[in-house]
Amino acid sequence: MNLLDYDTPALVLDIEVAERNIRRMGEYFRGKKAHLRPHVKVHKSPFLAHKQIAAGAKGITCAKLSEAEVMANSGIDDILIANEIIGGDKLSRLANLAKSCRVTVLVDDLINAKQMSKIASEMNSKIGVLVELNLGSNLSGILDRCGVLPGQPAVEIAREVAKLKNIEFRGLMGYEGSLRKFTDFESKATAVKNALGRLVESRDLVQDAGLNVGEVSCGGTWSYNIASEIPGVTEIQAGSYVFMDTTYQKNGINFEFALTVLTRVISRPRPEKIVVDAGLKTISADSGLPTVKTMPEVECIGLNAEHGHFKLGRESNLGVGQRIELLPTHVDTTVCLHDNYVVVRRGDVEMILEIACRGKLQ
Repeated sequence: MNLLDYDTPALVLDIEVAERNIRRMGEYFRGKKAHLRPHVKVHKSPFLAHKQIAAGAKGITCAKLSEAEVMANSGIDDILIANEIIGGDKLSRLANLAKSCRVTVLVDDLINAKQMSKIASEMNSKIGVLVELNLGSNLSGILDRCGVLPGQPAVEIAREVAKLKNIEFRGLMGYEGSLRKFTDFESKATAVKNALGRLVESRDLVQDAGLNVGEVSCGGTWSYNIASEIPGVTEIQAGSYVFMDTTYQKNGINFEFALTVLTRVISRPRPEKIVVDAGLKTISADSGLPTVKTMPEVECIGLNAEHGHFKLGRESNLGVGQRIELLPTHVDTTVCLHDNYVVVRRGDVEMILEIACRGKLQ
């Protein structure tokens, strides 16, 4: 079936473009001291995660424990959950997961780490941990997120975590994201280096305290080509590069667009306006309104639950029943609205791919 005959709305993945993006990022990291550990919260698909590993990624990053469980069941055996795992119910699942793969989680609280140690000991499991640092505290442009303060607070919790049974202290993690106000490369590079300087300095202090810091994890698509060049950084958690979105493109990241939303015109109430069958339940708008692929003269002017509203240029001949493809401004929050990808190759539908981690929020 040709894509333009497919039912709408639908989440469309151009697999050739995605494969090119995956190869390109893999080639970038070849020979570098820092490794790629892609964040799969973007695509939520073991199929794509395995492609990333085949292209050179050392393992994957997940946002949630339930995502990691799906990925481990697909045969992926090196997983970072870039989050704190809190509560006996989740920690029991984590300890069970750690029996089947190398799993690493974040800690920023000693009470949580002690409970993790207790449950892992009872279940005869071993869990790896990274101490998370809050790089945004008192640093302009960085979100104030989870994590202990850099410097001595990081040393103190790392020292205590390393003493715990059935817990393996593996290193540190910090996130230098939310730097999007720095639109030129030089300003962004300076901000990233300032933020990650705190992470690497903390690594040095922890090592001076007698602990081995094997992993220093950070980064994303936004800063992969800056963070990966900083001495001491060992892995980068880039994810969105697989699909790309218009927000990244506007700010200088130049991977190709692999993900679109296929929709069709259901009404042309006035010559200058069309309404399509894709709204907020189909494509996200948390980073702005979508654009129309290859049709810059067609402007999205609003989304409601079920419909999208578009202003037409004078010469547009779009009519009822015609299909168009929308480019998301944020791929993460668009993917999670759908059950499947319609995978296309050269315009033809190749397969329907389940988004296996969709709804895995626990």
